[in-house]
Amino acid sequence: MSELHWQSALYQLRSQIISGELLGGTKLRASHLAEEMGLSRTPIGEALIKLEGEGLLIRDKSGFTVRSFALEEVFDAIDLRGLLEGAAVQKAAQKGVCESDLGKLREMLLQFDSIIDQANVSEYDPLNLEFHLFLTSLSESEILIAEVQRSYRLPFAGPSSFPTQQSDSERFKASLMLGQQHHGQVVSAIANREGSRAFALMCEHARLAHQNVYAAIEARERSPQLALVKNAG
Repeated sequence: MSELHWQSALYQLRSQIISGELLGGTKLRASHLAEEMGLSRTPIGEALIKLEGEGLLIRDKSGFTVRSFALEEVFDAIDLRGLLEGAAVQKAAQKGVCESDLGKLREMLLQFDSIIDQANVSEYDPLNLEFHLFLTSLSESEILIAEVQRSYRLPFAGPSSFPTQQSDSERFKASLMLGQQHHGQVVSAIANREGSRAFALMCEHARLAHQNVYAAIEARERSPQLALVKNAG
């Protein structure tokens, strides 16, 4: 039960930080959080230490503080995710992927085409996350899989860090058509066992998220997580 409690506290606090509900510079104290969440201080303390290890909190004498990120750090986190995902797809391509897994990838590409064509904004983000996770899993490397998933926890680094808004449908279609080209090219490189090409494509694909950051800054009211970024407005 203790483990369940600290994991529950961890997920809740991480979500509040990444969503921007807890602003950069906010002080967090285990005693106050324990009272708010109805938990003892022990699981709260464990969750705070874990979030410090993930780079989301800074510890000082009075407790923990939600970290603020420079814009350059945001881009570094995105690029790190691209490097890790690139290493995963390179490994998958080099070792070879079975036809059933390639078939699943191609089916997901068709789903992307339908979503983009119809501008079904709400359906894109979960499919995109599923696609990226499945690509990574094809490496069959527990270390790479764990590190890719860890990189997703950094603010803005995950493949769908900025939920797409219906009002952004034109930008949505334009940027995601390019992203979909990358998706198809990565699948093709994996199928052809072109490891270096798969790696380069995945790194380039991650860098598309830089554009999402700038677009979110322009529409700050729809991106509360930008409260973690210094001088983003």
